[in-house]
Amino acid sequence: MDAAQIHARLVERFAEAVLGFEQELIDPAIAVAAGRIREIAQYLRDDAALQMDFLRCLTGVDRRETLEVVYHLLSTVHLHTIVLKVQVAPDGARVDSVWDLWRTAEWYEREAFDLLGIGFTGHPDLRRIMMPDDWEGHPLRKDYVFSGEYHGITAERSDGLDAFGAPATDKKAAQARGAAAAAAPPSAEEPSATAATVSAEVAETTSPVEPPVAAEKTPRIDEPGESPSTGKASRLSPPTAFQPAMHTAKADPVEGYIQLNMGPHHPASHGVLNFLLFTDGEILSRVIPDVGYLHRGMEKLAESMPYASTMPYTDRIDYLASMFGNWGWALAAEKLLGIEVPPRAEFCRVIAGELNRIASHLIGTGSTSLDLGAFTPFVHWLRERETVNDIMEMICGARLTYNYMRIGGVARDISQQVVDKTRRWLDHFLGIIDEFDRLISFNEIFVKRLANVAVISPQDALSWGLVGPNLRASGVAWDLRRAEPYSVYPELQFDLVLGKGWRGQVGDAYDRFYCRIEEMRQSVGILRQAFDRMPEGEIRAELPRKIKPAANEVYSRVESARGEMGFYVVSDGTDKPYRARYRTGSFTSMSIIEHLSPGLMVADLVALIGSLDVIAPEVDR
Repeated sequence: MDAAQIHARLVERFAEAVLGFEQELIDPAIAVAAGRIREIAQYLRDDAALQMDFLRCLTGVDRRETLEVVYHLLSTVHLHTIVLKVQVAPDGARVDSVWDLWRTAEWYEREAFDLLGIGFTGHPDLRRIMMPDDWEGHPLRKDYVFSGEYHGITAERSDGLDAFGAPATDKKAAQARGAAAAAAPPSAEEPSATAATVSAEVAETTSPVEPPVAAEKTPRIDEPGESPSTGKASRLSPPTAFQPAMHTAKADPVEGYIQLNMGPHHPASHGVLNFLLFTDGEILSRVIPDVGYLHRGMEKLAESMPYASTMPYTDRIDYLASMFGNWGWALAAEKLLGIEVPPRAEFCRVIAGELNRIASHLIGTGSTSLDLGAFTPFVHWLRERETVNDIMEMICGARLTYNYMRIGGVARDISQQVVDKTRRWLDHFLGIIDEFDRLISFNEIFVKRLANVAVISPQDALSWGLVGPNLRASGVAWDLRRAEPYSVYPELQFDLVLGKGWRGQVGDAYDRFYCRIEEMRQSVGILRQAFDRMPEGEIRAELPRKIKPAANEVYSRVESARGEMGFYVVSDGTDKPYRARYRTGSFTSMSIIEHLSPGLMVADLVALIGSLDVIAPEVDR
């Protein structure tokens, strides 16, 4: 069913509550009344002909006069999508929550509240999620202005430089320091005879000089002081110069349970993440994920830079799967511009993407074994990943935050040397996967640590917005390369790897782990086909001198190593995006941990986090 047909059904059912239809957009959107959004959303989810069972993304856009709440909905059954929009006034903006229709909306709505100030009536826990609780304002508002400092830490970079005694820009100060250094004796003892003779000769031929200015003392970290450039408290002022930091309790204590923090620097948290644990001995009653430690404002940054300049920042969304960030952003710009990518460039993208998928899964599965006490398998995977990094370095020049995709194609061609080296490694790697299985995948202790732990049903996987191996491990056959094919994937043969209850139940931690093992085997087959079928030709399309797409909106998506990575981009006709929203698999994976945790052992939580393959920067963006 296309967007026009869905719009017609909503008009027939809700009449005056349907306020408009933006059919001209790349992804057509239906505007509905704010007071009826929950009723309409429930109809879209429950109607058998529509069955919008998946909330892809929920976010907001500041339209200056109004705030707009945007819902991207998908039916995994009927393979159709629709975008809903609700307009609310900036002051006291509120709409009804849909968290009980799609559980993933609970975190999405918290983020919209945090960064845009949109309230959601009926939300069970509406509070900030990225920014500290005492942060002032909402950073994604167009009129947002940073107050200048937060608990005494200013936004002026010069403060830290001055405090460390960086060279001053004042020439007189620099000259004074130079004179002082020149006038200093060679030692604390009396000067040598030669020095005394030279000084006497100089004294006879020059006029008296002022006493040298004492060299400026570099402030110590534990000394009070002000920034010479601003007069404000320096970043290196003592603790007494700072306002008290916000250290309020993250949750009310529960009688009979111990409250513990696992993180934010725990080795098994897979990044700077914190988990608030309520335990009765070793048994977990509740686990509350606490995120935002790595929030870098990447979506806000995109609003201030040209489209091409945003590309390097997408490497850092998921540092283990940088190619997919590049790819998704390029797709968004290409759709807005109406650009067709040359066939050879598409094959180059697939090759780079599948190599990156293998590299990411090597770390994901290897670190899971490491978290559970098996060190040797992780070292085996690091060895293989070094070869992948050698190949990636030949392709793009980088070994971690790969930057290779470009709007309209790729940065450089893939040489025959790369093809030959990769083919040899693929032949070797298939045997190594079998060896890894014998070493750890089928190890009895390892299996017992993962099998039947934290089982996720297909219904819960969809409701919490899980994607990629985490979704497919629950038996849901959804892969963007097949369901919504892009690039040259329709020309390539590969199987979807679904959870089978290999050692326990379908959807348990072991299925999530082993789906990634099997996906690496599928990536080997995809790479071989891509090398065989890659045509000759250009690697980049012709682009306008200045990338300035017409006003429009698009939601592009690619199948990353952690599932769907989406880019909702709003163009206002200028050379910079008006709004950019990044949808990531780790964000939704984190949200389901609280639901899965009751009854687990503390050690099981480590297995659960590892099986979800969460990457902290992808959560926070």
